[in-house]
Amino acid sequence: MRNILAVAAAVVVVGALTGIATIALLSNATLRSQVTAADARAANAVRAAQATAKSDYSARNAALNQEAAALEQKSQTVAAEIGELQANTIRAAGVYVVGHDIKPGTWHTVGDGSASGGHCAYATIGSTNMSDILDKSWFDGAETVDVSGTHAFEISGPCTWVRLPS
Repeated sequence: MRNILAVAAAVVVVGALTGIATIALLSNATLRSQVTAADARAANAVRAAQATAKSDYSARNAALNQEAAALEQKSQTVAAEIGELQANTIRAAGVYVVGHDIKPGTWHTVGDGSASGGHCAYATIGSTNMSDILDKSWFDGAETVDVSGTHAFEISGPCTWVRLPS
């Protein structure tokens, strides 16, 4: 009987071990299944995040390209305005041929205001003969001269002249 009891005990122990092994295998399979599912969710999340990042990057890049184009347009406008301003400003003494060196129209200076101690002067000249003076003036304040219909405009002194818009 002792042998039967020993065999029965061995059968119970083997059965228990089999149950434990089955539970362990099932738990291991469940864990593997859970890890596989988690890996799949993580991979999906990474793909979704990459797609969102790519979309955001494309949108930001498009916005930056649009802003760069607008800035380039503004830069060209400013450059044109600077060129126009330079073409309509006289800062140096000299004789300027109307229609060649300067545009015809009305030119204005605020004068020097005695800042440099000098006075300004101008003369409008009617032909290539420098003694063909139509008008001339020495001044130390604002002055406006219309050079339309003249051949040349001679200026001297520290004044800056600006062509007024037509």
